[in-house]
Amino acid sequence: MEVVMARSKAFDQDAVVGKAMEVFWSKGYEATSIQDLVDAMGINRGSIYDTFGDKAGLFKAALDRYMGRSPPSKLIATAATADPRQAIEDFIRAQVDLSCGPDGRRGCFMTNTLTELCSTDESVAKLLGAGLARVEEALYTLIRRGQETGDISPWRDARALARFLLATVQGIKALSKVNPGRDTLSDIADIALSNLD
Repeated sequence: MEVVMARSKAFDQDAVVGKAMEVFWSKGYEATSIQDLVDAMGINRGSIYDTFGDKAGLFKAALDRYMGRSPPSKLIATAATADPRQAIEDFIRAQVDLSCGPDGRRGCFMTNTLTELCSTDESVAKLLGAGLARVEEALYTLIRRGQETGDISPWRDARALARFLLATVQGIKALSKVNPGRDTLSDIADIALSNLD
């Protein structure tokens, strides 16, 4: 009886998902073709389908990868230990810096996906909703900790403030696509951060 050995994948899955993420991020889900992904990832169509099922499966893997490494991931990981006010200020100002950088006009992959797919794809909406809920919870944790030490205004509702700051970040990322300039985005960040007083 002949034993058939399963062939191992001849590519680094994380690396090819990273390449797919860059294509989806730049072009959007609908405008990205399988051929675009084949060209960028350097693997054949069969490998894409065998590994990810279809374009939607690959997109979700790319979105998951982005959410695990995006700027909010540090905020989430350090919410219980970081200096509360400094962590929030650094996070909000980093959104301005990223938005004014060379890739600022392509926006945030999560924000782009929110506007493109969430009204039509329930599974993507749930994935992004869970990701945004983690960011909100990290902000809430930091705000509550800051209120306990007196570094953040104790008369603000911590949950409402966390939601406001999350919406501010999403707004900065959305506005960056029309290139309003650093002064405009910094004004938004300054007003948002003044709510910590």
